[in-house]
Amino acid sequence: MFGAKEVITFHVEDMHCAHCVAKVVAALKAVKGVKKAEASLEDNTATVTVRAGKVDVETLKNAVKEAGFGVTE
Repeated sequence: MFGAKEVITFHVEDMHCAHCVAKVVAALKAVKGVKKAEASLEDNTATVTVRAGKVDVETLKNAVKEAGFGVTE
C-alpha cells in the first residue's frame, strides 16, 4: 500500500476566511508526499497526513509561509 503515515499539526497565523483556509490547504497539498491536508479557521491550525519519513514539518511550514501565512510552534 502506501506505507506508514504520520500526522503533523501546527499553528497557522493570518487565516481570516474560507479563502485563506483553501489557500493553505492547496499549498500543503502541493508538497510531494502529502496524502491529506486540512486547515481549521476556528483553531488556526493545519493538520497534514504525510508518508512517514518523507516530509518534515519545516517543509510544510515553508509551503505555508510561501503562500503568505505565518506559522508558530
